[in-house]
Amino acid sequence: MLMIRSANTSPQHLCLTAAFLAFFNLAAYAENTASDFMSEDDYMGEVPKVLTVSRLSQAAADVPSAVTVIDRETIRASGIVDLPEIFRLVPGMYVGANAGYVYNTNHAVSYHGITSAYAGSMQVMINGRSVYSPLFGGVNWSELPIAIIDIDRIEVTRGPNAASYGANSYFGVINIITQTSDETPANSVVATHGSGRNEVFYRHAGKLDALSYRFTADYRQDDGLDDRNDFKRMRFINSQADYRINLKDTLEFELGIADGARGEGNIENDPFVFLPRTKQINNHYALIRWRHHISDTSDFTLQAFHNYDKSDDETTSVNLRPIIAAISPVVAASLVNDNVYVNNAVVQQRTDIEAQQTFALGKQIRAVWGGSVRQDSVYAPNYLDSRKTDYFNLQRLFGHAEWRLHEKLTVNAGALIEHNDFTGTDTSPRASLNFKPHPNHTFRIGASSALRTPNYVEEKFRDRLVVATTNPGQNPLIFQYRANTGNLAPEQIISRELGYLGKLGRLQLDARLFSDKISDVIRDANRTDLVVPPNAVLLNPFLGADITTNVNQGGAEVNGIEFQANWQLSRNTNLLVNHAYIHIRETEDGLKLDYTSSAPRNTFSSLLTHRFNPQWDASLAYYQTSEADLLGDGNKVDLIRKSDLRLARKFQSGRYNGEVNMVIENLFNNHYEEFADYNTFKRRGRINVRLDF
Repeated sequence: MLMIRSANTSPQHLCLTAAFLAFFNLAAYAENTASDFMSEDDYMGEVPKVLTVSRLSQAAADVPSAVTVIDRETIRASGIVDLPEIFRLVPGMYVGANAGYVYNTNHAVSYHGITSAYAGSMQVMINGRSVYSPLFGGVNWSELPIAIIDIDRIEVTRGPNAASYGANSYFGVINIITQTSDETPANSVVATHGSGRNEVFYRHAGKLDALSYRFTADYRQDDGLDDRNDFKRMRFINSQADYRINLKDTLEFELGIADGARGEGNIENDPFVFLPRTKQINNHYALIRWRHHISDTSDFTLQAFHNYDKSDDETTSVNLRPIIAAISPVVAASLVNDNVYVNNAVVQQRTDIEAQQTFALGKQIRAVWGGSVRQDSVYAPNYLDSRKTDYFNLQRLFGHAEWRLHEKLTVNAGALIEHNDFTGTDTSPRASLNFKPHPNHTFRIGASSALRTPNYVEEKFRDRLVVATTNPGQNPLIFQYRANTGNLAPEQIISRELGYLGKLGRLQLDARLFSDKISDVIRDANRTDLVVPPNAVLLNPFLGADITTNVNQGGAEVNGIEFQANWQLSRNTNLLVNHAYIHIRETEDGLKLDYTSSAPRNTFSSLLTHRFNPQWDASLAYYQTSEADLLGDGNKVDLIRKSDLRLARKFQSGRYNGEVNMVIENLFNNHYEEFADYNTFKRRGRINVRLDF
């Protein structure tokens, strides 16, 4: 790849990586056939059914969009401890750990770039439960009450999927699917220690007659980056249970609760009001799902869930009197208090009820249809300039059909109609044609349209700082941050793709050529027509500070190619390689200057794994991301390259078995920045111990 041959690539880095590759292959070819302990089927296995893309269970060769399935073994081999890090192994995905000043302990995760700290253009679900934030559209990854060891697989739809899941499914969909209690050991304990990161985990699973259950408890502590106030302390418990009523009916339950604290505030960006501080957080969720088997060709599912997310955030400004004295000593002398107190608490809730039915029409047509109703609520007195809870209602109808015209030809078509309080009624269609000239080769051509509903940040934010004075007829002073005018239209994307999925011997290849046209882009703009209350004084003109609103302005086209390859080098050695090339160009005037450079032009990742014997295995991951200029509170960051090394040993004693592994991140200690130039990463190491019994 051109990226790896870049003139900036360290010779030492390349030599050590090449040596590691050579060592793995020499070890692999030196193995005696009689001592092989993994068959080809064990390593490659059958391609699993994909559940997320169309809501139908389909083979990867039959789905209407490109999809990456990250299985449990890949997650284990990667050595990650933070869930977003696994998405570096998805072609076209940008992942950046961020220690900014709002939600500053959160990763920025986006597909095809156009990345801000809040990255609100993807639908993210856990077992079909939507977890993105109503407030800013992104995901509080560090606060999700889920343990990596509980994950069975992750399905990532690479491309718009609003036809199945609605407005936030703009660039893609991530569905995190956890293990059932039948798939887990009765008891598991995991401990992690190293480089400012500590975690302790316990899981118990069992069965009582027709009820199977799993219970998980976890505590994690992360000190964050050097010289940043981005620590995290989180503890959570969750449970999952399946109750088999009879041969046709099953009830599923999921419950979870989390609380903790995290550092907030970046004094470099805001040295006056939102200073470094500690934010208290707590959230919980509950889900119930009824599965009813109607017949051999039809099933019905009804589910309801509720999410609750609260952050208690209070801050007190520095002494504002000297700052205002620079404008007017008289006004400064009239301040009621030297400091201003801000209640920045946020409470977000989501309640959702959804029903769907899958059925067959003869032998050639399968279909799914259904609908859902949702209500989001947001209490954010500082951001919304109101002490009332605001409500957002949404209703959806969706349908999808798979038609096997011929053994070599499959047609997929579907659409979703959605009505919401912000933009009214929207429709998102999708269609694809899959041609399979040979059982090991599939070509796909498809088109889809998706809409992204504006979030609260874009539609309703009116946050300001109010400074009380004692001057007669002049009260108060107002510093306005944002003053959204509302009535935004949804962003629209029309996506066209040509895909290939094939198997050539021990090599599995997935390639995608895409062209996405984006219109009605939602962007920041300066507002000059704000009217303040009578007798109030607006400070912004005196301080040279802009007032921000959001508008629909500009359009772009995103073109590129991406591929993922899974190559079984030997029975016990496997290489996973991903690459994406993305080019953004402006097609309608009005975009922000950094919009077209907000995605890395090239991203590359690889994961090499090798099992030396039944006890020992190792893996080497390599990640490279070209320079990008991220949106929002991000900024320009240079070329990033890092390698992670993992060495593991399994053990067994009686009914106890487990694993000890060591992980070194950024093996060559290349100091690099992610998302913004204030996020500097160095070498980190840790040890993980797992015991099952």
